[in-house]
Amino acid sequence: MKRLHFRYQLKAEYSQPVRHHSFSVRFLPSDTSRQRVERMEAEISGCETFGNAEDSFGNRRVYGTIEAPHDVFNVEIRGTVLTGTDIYEEYTADPHRCAMFKAQTQLTQPGDLIRQFGAEFSFSDADGPYDRVLAVMRRLHERFSYGPGRTKAHEKAESALAAGAGVCQDYAHIMLSLLREQDIPARYVVGMMPGEGASHAWVEALCRGYWYGFDPTNGRLVDDDYIRVSCGRDSLDCAVIRGSFTGAAGQSQSEIVQVEEIFRET
Repeated sequence: MKRLHFRYQLKAEYSQPVRHHSFSVRFLPSDTSRQRVERMEAEISGCETFGNAEDSFGNRRVYGTIEAPHDVFNVEIRGTVLTGTDIYEEYTADPHRCAMFKAQTQLTQPGDLIRQFGAEFSFSDADGPYDRVLAVMRRLHERFSYGPGRTKAHEKAESALAAGAGVCQDYAHIMLSLLREQDIPARYVVGMMPGEGASHAWVEALCRGYWYGFDPTNGRLVDDDYIRVSCGRDSLDCAVIRGSFTGAAGQSQSEIVQVEEIFRET
């Protein structure tokens, strides 16, 4: 187990002041069998009071409205999470509900390239779904290259594979597409880990009645270096910020993520 301190900063800048800004921010870790949130606080510029809620996937979010004109929107969420409390998350929901994680989405829908990639796996030595997922992760890590700027936000899995390189979001979408073609329930996960400097994405697959985490970008199993924030069918379900405002303004957005282990003297 590790005790990880995190600090998440989101900054949105507008080309001219906006008002009546309603927002929803989804970047708050929650308790699971693999982690326990020991402390967490959020600060949102220009918004003294805001609400807390959960979405349909159980992801925590904060929401509110800023009425006054503003050209900068800052969010800071910080806290401490105890990770590695277990190696998996038990699936306790209605068994029929996992069907949504077997269905392809607009972003994971396979084309010829993904189907050809999937046909390369014989799984002759695979002892059940877990071994198949592990084989897919390792082969994808070997074949696909990390290359920022090669794909756009919410790129489709098929076009990302055609590009031959992408970021963690693309690794996750391709892996989801491959697993769902094997009828293995799999979900997209957003979180963070030390040394990244930004949010990270990986995949959780339902095997033996448990959700196991697989990180195809780094070619490793999810362990106590990872803080899980949200999950869904693909990256659209895990979008960090959503909202609307009044004003004909362009906007730019940036984020900073810091994660470090806390060592306590014994």
